[in-house]
Amino acid sequence: MSVSLVPEAERDSRGARRAIALVVALHGILLLLMLRDYFADNDLGYHISLARQYAEHGTYWWDYLNWAPTGRPNLQGPALHYAIAGLGRLLGGGGWDYIHAFSVLAVGQWAAAVFTTGFFARKFGGDRAALFAVALLTGNVFSAASFFVGVPSGWIFILSGWAIYFFLEERYGLAILFGVLTTYVHLGGAPVIGLGILLAGVTTRRWKALLVTGGLTVLLASPYIVHFLRHLDWYTGQRGHVAGSIALFTYILAVPGLALLIWRRQKGLFLLLWAAAPLAWLFQDDLRFFLQSTVAASAIAGVFVAWFLTRFTGEEAQHWLTGTVALVATLYPFAIPSLPVEAAWASGQGFPRELDWKEAEALASVVEADSLQGRIFRPYYDSLCGAMSVFLPVRQEWGHWGEVRPAVDPADTISTGAFVYMIPVPPDDSLLTAFAAAGLVTNHGGSRETSIVTLPAPGGTAAVNPLIVDVMEREVGWLVENAVPNLFPPPTMLFNVAEIRAHRERMVVQKAHAGRLQIATLLYAYAVEGDHPELVPGVRGAARGWGSVANFIGDETAMDYVDEARFARFKENLRAFARELPVLRTQALPSQGLDEATDRLFREFF
Repeated sequence: MSVSLVPEAERDSRGARRAIALVVALHGILLLLMLRDYFADNDLGYHISLARQYAEHGTYWWDYLNWAPTGRPNLQGPALHYAIAGLGRLLGGGGWDYIHAFSVLAVGQWAAAVFTTGFFARKFGGDRAALFAVALLTGNVFSAASFFVGVPSGWIFILSGWAIYFFLEERYGLAILFGVLTTYVHLGGAPVIGLGILLAGVTTRRWKALLVTGGLTVLLASPYIVHFLRHLDWYTGQRGHVAGSIALFTYILAVPGLALLIWRRQKGLFLLLWAAAPLAWLFQDDLRFFLQSTVAASAIAGVFVAWFLTRFTGEEAQHWLTGTVALVATLYPFAIPSLPVEAAWASGQGFPRELDWKEAEALASVVEADSLQGRIFRPYYDSLCGAMSVFLPVRQEWGHWGEVRPAVDPADTISTGAFVYMIPVPPDDSLLTAFAAAGLVTNHGGSRETSIVTLPAPGGTAAVNPLIVDVMEREVGWLVENAVPNLFPPPTMLFNVAEIRAHRERMVVQKAHAGRLQIATLLYAYAVEGDHPELVPGVRGAARGWGSVANFIGDETAMDYVDEARFARFKENLRAFARELPVLRTQALPSQGLDEATDRLFREFF
């Protein structure tokens, strides 16, 4: 029985097939050109550093790079990490080799997503449906980048669809294979494939097939499932900050598509199940659910538009409307289109750059030259330390993927002077130079924007406090008067090299002013450590807060984390904080008013 929702006579369109080839080639060529300097999502330092550990040790079930000194169980699905490890070793086994290996696999994930949405859209709606689906998925940067960044979760939304499809087609061996792959690729794969196969079995009443397929999938995935369950108490589910938007044009078309599928559910059952299987993500990470569900939503939207055109328009109107929808989806899908971002990276502009591999490599060289890799690092931005670990494995106090962490920070009892700090100021920064000359810090060097710093000896509060109050009043004053929100600029800027450079310089400058506040706070934490150790965790937490502020107001990975209204409130809280600072000129310890102003500043900013 045919499953197409479009009449057989209307399914074929040579023009639509040619347009699909053009759209895929246009984006695909740009992505291949990006391989020279591939788009780096802020998750990638974490994933690639883990992959290198798999390559060098064979297994890596305990993660010692994050949450030092004890580390944590590595609960990430290992499938993609093993793939990066194998390809990276084939390419040479150096840091850049693993980065290039990941980049190749990321393009592969994008290609798999495009093929998947096009295949299923064509199966249920013909060539025009496939064109609409492919154009929608590739045209919006929020949907396209969800797959071309190559993070493991993207594979869940692709592989689970094939597992459900093969189950419905009674090809149970392939359903098991894709179900197992879905589980091993990411922690979230198990509930997604579990729900998907369960719904497929229940709706088709194939009870024996459900038991066999589900049972063998669980059995083959049991090593990873058991590993996760043994360490379930480490899983907190607490996510970090994320920003982004949904592919609104896609979902506007997909909503009536869902209604159509419910109405014609005998033919549209697969698409309904594919869309429903990842619903567990809606409760854990709603933004990523909407970003990566576009692989199914695009297919559903494509089928709906194709059905609508064949049912309510004539042949000539179909041609015009098909071209119009495909052009809108590709060139301006009522959001940031992907073409300018892909073109900027393909031409070497690399904007927005969430991680800078050259910066990470430069920092790793400084660490290795000064033999600092045996110490624990406190980066202002966890992802940057993860990126550095791709080149030189180092341990950091916190780490990426905060959903898995110890209940108590194992580094809380370590002295402030024992850490290596990654501070968001350039090595030749005037304040850093002055502190080094005074013997308060050791400046080991760094990259253009980040310095590697250690604290050689604590200063007394009598000497340190007036100094840090001067610094903090000056830097807070600069931020209040000059800082601007770190928002995504107009897409037209992506084609203007001079504007990109000027924007970046401004962000680097304001990030450095927050970095100076971090240095001053660390010096205060070290100064009070001997006489008032009970204050140290709170003060070090404030230092981490200033580092995160620097990340949020200066790094391209944090664009749109803080909107204009929240940024205005941040400036008001900075003024209140500055009014309380002078108390440290006359006493060693902060007042209640200063503590409250500090707490409110960070709480409302984050």
